[in-house]
Amino acid sequence: MLQRCCRLRLLNSVSKYLKGYLYSTSAPHSPNRLDGKAALVTGSGCGIGAATAVELGRLGARVVVNYANSVESAAKTVNEIQNLGLDVVVFKADVRQVPQTVKLFDDAVKVFGGLDIGCSNSGVVGFGHLGDVTEEEFDHVFSLDTRGQFFVAREAYRHLNEGGRISLMSSNTAKDFTVPNHSLYSGSKGAIDSFVLNTVAPGTVADMFHDVSQHYILNGENYTAEERQQEAEWVNDKIITLYGGAA
Repeated sequence: MLQRCCRLRLLNSVSKYLKGYLYSTSAPHSPNRLDGKAALVTGSGCGIGAATAVELGRLGARVVVNYANSVESAAKTVNEIQNLGLDVVVFKADVRQVPQTVKLFDDAVKVFGGLDIGCSNSGVVGFGHLGDVTEEEFDHVFSLDTRGQFFVAREAYRHLNEGGRISLMSSNTAKDFTVPNHSLYSGSKGAIDSFVLNTVAPGTVADMFHDVSQHYILNGENYTAEERQQEAEWVNDKIITLYGGAA
């Protein structure tokens, strides 16, 4: 049942339906610990965010998918969750822009009546020698990886129901090992570790950031708990662990 003023079908043209409409179908009851909970996942159009959004849905949560630019990838995430017979709503918002972050959370609460989980996944990677970093490059990374996540955490704190959970995305390059020409990105993630309790710090993720990961992807697995290169699905499993108390 579509819970807005009209009934729509999921259209082949993603531009026509990625507007914040809620698609709800009858899913069979299951004893999953997140049944009935509402989760908002930023940057869930692709990568770790998409895998997390889908897994939250599998555990019974109603899911808010968020994307900034990756329209087609977001459509795939929505399709996958909907095909599971689950409630999913999708909103476009660039969390670099605080007013858009505020509206994202306000709109999510209007649709689901509240939120129990706030999961921040939006991020950007950047390389550059400290002596060469420009103000524009600094702002490009910190405006999303640090400032953007800070205000996602703020809005989650303001909107989550009692007993809710917040997690932000850090990186093991923030403290576990040094990467050449990586001070900008590592610094932006190190700040995240300083102001929230629940952070997830992935190592090298096999299907993300291939254009820049050649700097460390061959050896990054040595600095992960399982000493192996990670996949988005493996990381999202660790994120989900943080939400057990949200039930």
